[in-house]
Amino acid sequence: MHQIASDYNRPDTLSSVLIRTENPMAAQALINDISSDVKLNLGAMTEVAYYAQQTAASLPIKMLGMLVCTLMAVGSAFAAMNTMYAAVARRAREIETLRVLGFSRGSILLSFLLESLLLALLGGVLGCLLVLPLHNATTGIGSFVTFSEIAFTYRVTPQVMLAGLLFALVLGALGGVLPAFGAARKAILVALREG
Repeated sequence: MHQIASDYNRPDTLSSVLIRTENPMAAQALINDISSDVKLNLGAMTEVAYYAQQTAASLPIKMLGMLVCTLMAVGSAFAAMNTMYAAVARRAREIETLRVLGFSRGSILLSFLLESLLLALLGGVLGCLLVLPLHNATTGIGSFVTFSEIAFTYRVTPQVMLAGLLFALVLGALGGVLPAFGAARKAILVALREG
């Protein structure tokens, strides 16, 4: 220890030491021994706990990201709903012609809901394609615990893209169900007079 400190022109004090044990039980026993010895005046933890403590500074950024994500999701659901209400209004005569020809309310509802889902899926695929250039991009955030930078890399994996597509479908369903229900409930004669 003294030799390493002199080689690197550092003071003869340590801020951290990494000790490898044979198994997790030995690690826990060592942590208990070090923490209970009052003469040492040291704290001990596993490497996983250490890095969890170091990354705790990123919690406000994560919460801000979740807030932005929630606001954008609500806005997207309203945009999908607005688009589908406009589609229903433009095609009122077409909808009622289908009803006169014998199509059930359920089939009308299903067709508009499927249209909303397909539009949402198209938007999700476009979003996945737009985010692909960020794959393996590295950025960082300062840690207020150690006053150092914590670097992280964006990974656009197939699982992430699948989750994004599923999320887009959920938003499409939420935004399309009310307009589809409204299209299916229109009375045939009233809609033909309106069109």
